[in-house]
Amino acid sequence: MKKRNCCYLISILVVLLTLVVTIPAFTQEDKSPVKLTPQEISVSVQLKEREDAVAAKEKALAAKEKELAALAKEVDEKYTQLNALQEDLKGQLGGTGKTRDQQFKNLVKIYSAISPSKVAPLLDKMEDDEVVEILKAMKAEVVAKIIPKLTQDKAVRVSRLLGLP
Repeated sequence: MKKRNCCYLISILVVLLTLVVTIPAFTQEDKSPVKLTPQEISVSVQLKEREDAVAAKEKALAAKEKELAALAKEVDEKYTQLNALQEDLKGQLGGTGKTRDQQFKNLVKIYSAISPSKVAPLLDKMEDDEVVEILKAMKAEVVAKIIPKLTQDKAVRVSRLLGLP
């Protein structure tokens, strides 16, 4: 019986040793290095280069976008300043125009109050356009008295200009 027990024991040990040796072979993954062809390596290198190039372009694009945003902000600020200056100039010119209009009205009043024989020599020395502007601002009765006192050439030219629409 001892011999039999011994045989059983040995056969159990052999089975256990066989299992111990074979089980790790089934559970271990194949860790051998992957063999790549030269073409696959070349494609992989090209892809990596393209990825690097795209990343560099994205970085440059982001920098340009930042720069563009800063420039757009600067342009907006300049535009706002320009509009403010334009409004100031309009206000100043509007005031100047009002002053000029008032001065012109005063001049017309003065010329209307002076006798036609004294106003005519003054108007003779002015440009035709200026004379027409002044005469248009006067009443028709006053103009009718001044035109005959102008020199004949001046009276003809001014009359033509006054008659044009």
